[in-house]
Amino acid sequence: MERLQSGSHVKVVAPIFLCAQAIAAVLCVSLAALPEGDPARGNQLFQQYCQGCHGPDGRGGRKDGFMPRPQNLTKKGYIDQLPDEYLFTVITKGGEGVNKSGYMPSFGTTFSEDDIGNLIAFIRSLARY
Repeated sequence: MERLQSGSHVKVVAPIFLCAQAIAAVLCVSLAALPEGDPARGNQLFQQYCQGCHGPDGRGGRKDGFMPRPQNLTKKGYIDQLPDEYLFTVITKGGEGVNKSGYMPSFGTTFSEDDIGNLIAFIRSLARY
C-alpha cells in the first residue's frame, strides 16, 4: 500500500485504486456477459412498455404534444453510434441515469438482463435511414 504524505494528512492510494479497478472489472464482466438478444422478443417488450412514448415503430414523438420528445430510434447515425452499454444503462436506470430526461423511466427492476438484451437487439433493428 502506498502512502503519500501531504502536510499533516496521509493519503492511502492503493486501496482506492484497487477498489476502482474492481468496480470497473465487475461492470465490464456483467455487460460483456449481456446475452445476444432476440429482436422478435424485444419487439414484444417494446410494444408493451416503450411504444407509448417512442411510438410503435420507434420514431419517437407523439402527436398529442408529449414533451420532451423521445428520440427517434430509427435514425441511422444516432442509434447505431450508441454502445450497448449506454442503451443498457438507459433502460435500467432511465433517462436520469445518462443525464437525459427523467420522463424516461427506469426499467431495472422490470426486465431481466435477457430481456434488456432482447430490447437492445430490437432497437438496433430499427435503424433504417
